[in-house]
Amino acid sequence: MLLEDHHLSLIEWTELPRGIRLGTGGACRVSELSEDGGLVRIRLDAQGEGQAVLELPLGDAAGYWNPGLSGGRGLPADWAGRDAFSAVRSAPIGALYDADGSSRLAFGFDCLVHEGELQYGVSEEEKTFVVRLPIEGRLAELEAGLDLVVVSEAMPYARAVRAVSEAVRADLPVRPASTASREPVYSTWYAHSQRISEEVIEADAAVAAELGCRSVFIDDGWQRFGDGRWYAGCGDWVPDTDKFPDLTALSGRLHGQDLDVVLWIAPLLLGEQSEAFDRLHRFAPHHSESLRCRVLDPRHPEVRAHLVETCARLVREYDLDGLKIDFLNSAMVYAGEPSSGDVADVGEAMTLLLRGVADAVDLERPGALIEFRQPYVSPAVASYADVVRADDCPADAVQNRRSILDLRLLSNGQVVHADPIMWDPTASPDAAVRQLFGAFFGVPQISMPLVSLPAAHRDAVAAVLGVWRELSGVLIDGEITAGLPVDGYPSAAARLGGTLVVVAYGGSVLDLELDGVRRLVVLNASGSAQLAYRSSTPATSMAGLTVVTGTAAGAAAGRAELGRQGFLPIPPWSIAELMLD
Repeated sequence: MLLEDHHLSLIEWTELPRGIRLGTGGACRVSELSEDGGLVRIRLDAQGEGQAVLELPLGDAAGYWNPGLSGGRGLPADWAGRDAFSAVRSAPIGALYDADGSSRLAFGFDCLVHEGELQYGVSEEEKTFVVRLPIEGRLAELEAGLDLVVVSEAMPYARAVRAVSEAVRADLPVRPASTASREPVYSTWYAHSQRISEEVIEADAAVAAELGCRSVFIDDGWQRFGDGRWYAGCGDWVPDTDKFPDLTALSGRLHGQDLDVVLWIAPLLLGEQSEAFDRLHRFAPHHSESLRCRVLDPRHPEVRAHLVETCARLVREYDLDGLKIDFLNSAMVYAGEPSSGDVADVGEAMTLLLRGVADAVDLERPGALIEFRQPYVSPAVASYADVVRADDCPADAVQNRRSILDLRLLSNGQVVHADPIMWDPTASPDAAVRQLFGAFFGVPQISMPLVSLPAAHRDAVAAVLGVWRELSGVLIDGEITAGLPVDGYPSAAARLGGTLVVVAYGGSVLDLELDGVRRLVVLNASGSAQLAYRSSTPATSMAGLTVVTGTAAGAAAGRAELGRQGFLPIPPWSIAELMLD
């Protein structure tokens, strides 16, 4: 349908490797094409509106990966697949993968800042997969044109996505990772919602430090009018003195426990109860019914200047180590609307705003942590945050896992954090372990009322966090591989040097790549008493097996025989370590 509806007869086709062909139409033309390092790089000149189309045979395609927050990873029809993008919403990157996990098509356009929409899906008529980028609006005005990158070699889809993501943002700097970004977090949000205070936070923070957390994220509720789950009081960003009579002193006391302090802010939200409303409401014409407040339009220089100074002031006045910056995607309510400011495009304005925030915060606190959240995870703004966090999914360990792994494939240089982890404290400690295992490939954020948490839950959390911290170098810096996205990533692994960490989330067979591996850490998150595996190593080897967490932890070490296939005797909701001979 995409081809039939968009002037098929006027498209000029260029043949690419692996049966892929590129079509251009309207004022869009191919001006340069080169192949290097397994990538085809194409320069597209756009002297006006046009289109770029990628088409290839379906083959054994099983699903399509994209960085947006779409619910599925299957194969949409070409009249259904849509992903709007800009600097603070998704990115024009995608990958079609086969049932064996290899990429059939992996591509990325470098138009990461401005507003656009990627269209994609299965062509019923042609039995092909089609991707279409309409080149219109600001995309048609880019004097330098667009660059398109396509992977030209067969490789696992995860590696292909990373290659494309790195290529399209190759010239953009990477924000150095703060110390706190790589350590477990205590978050107040799910633990207490807006019902927080100095006393509540200090009590929980002491327990969090014992469990292995190294920072406290003070979330929504610290600010004046921060009650009721809505945002009619947002805009002034000063503490509620009934809850926080001296926020600066609280930061100092938390620092005394070796805990960094990060504060939540939603800078674009403007409530009618705020003192700033009279001064700024003319720059916030849109009223959000769901948030019950106005949304500031970043295309105005007055808005950007105010928000930059606000973020810098918070870090300076309250002795903060970083900011959790929320609701940035709210700016997209102005996408496509005429601007009365100095910038026409929302994505371009947000890039200017976030660059200004990052620079100002760094002047106040060099090495500060800045956290963004899905869906504003575009490579265009990766330079301005060292942390990207999974989207809200309270108690949904499966969605947390999916979101984290999606981010691990897309992010370059940023540290990926889990959505804050919560569970039912009246359930078995296994409920806590299941949530932690779902977040294992991101930095865990614990968000429970820790003072009242049962001792058995505390012990389980401390044990898993202890293993996570010991393996954090592998988990954060290692190469990620995973099962098929369409199946929800039923298994995942991280490898660095001779250490391989594998998590089994479902009943599928684990594929173990053991060449060169000396230390194998396996998490049984399936609930099964043993895990089926396949190994690429032809020779059988012996391994010492030790269960390090769970009810069987500390029992006598055993021996396991690792052949081409077999079963690993690892108890449910446990972590085991195997040292290969």
